[in-house]
Amino acid sequence: MAAPRTLPEGVRLPGTIRDSPGPTWPAVHSISLQPSLCITSRRNDSLGPSGRRRILLALGGGSLSLALVFAALGAWPVLPYSAIEVAALFGAFWFIGRHAADCESLRVEGDRVVVERAYAGVVTRHEFNRSWTRLDVEHGVRGMRLALCSSGQRVSIGADLSAEDRARVARELRRALAAR
Repeated sequence: MAAPRTLPEGVRLPGTIRDSPGPTWPAVHSISLQPSLCITSRRNDSLGPSGRRRILLALGGGSLSLALVFAALGAWPVLPYSAIEVAALFGAFWFIGRHAADCESLRVEGDRVVVERAYAGVVTRHEFNRSWTRLDVEHGVRGMRLALCSSGQRVSIGADLSAEDRARVARELRRALAAR
C-alpha cells in the first residue's frame, strides 16, 4: 500500500479543510459603484421617426396637390413657391430628426465628475477630478447658465433644461460636489 502524499506547506486543495489558520488579511473595504449623483437629460421626441414622416407627407403632399390644382387652373407661379415650402419643411424635419437622440449625462461617482454629451450623433466625454471641480452659475438676460470648471477646462451643462430644472440641477450638483 502506498504512503499518503503530503502537500507542501501553504498549498491547499479545493474543498479541503486546513488545520492551521491562514494568513490574516487586512480588512477590505468595498467601494460603492453607485454614483452619488446621476442626471440624464433628453429632448422630447413625442412624434418619433414614423410620426415625423407621416406629418411631412401629409403637409407636403397637401401643399403640392393644392399647388398642382392652382397650376392646372392657370396660376402656375404657385407651384415653385409650394416646392420651396415643402423643401423648407423637409429641412426642418430633417434637423429635428438629426437632433432627436441628443442627450446629456452628468455623473458624480467617487472622485470623478463625468459629463457625456451626444449632439447630432457626435458623443463627447469630459472627466474631471471631483476635488478640483467647481460649478459656475451665470445669471443673464436669457436665464441661468451652468458650467463645470476644472484645470482650465470649462464645460457648459444643462442647455436643454428648463429654468426650474437647471436650478434643481445646480442645487443637487453643489451638494454632490461638497460631499467629498
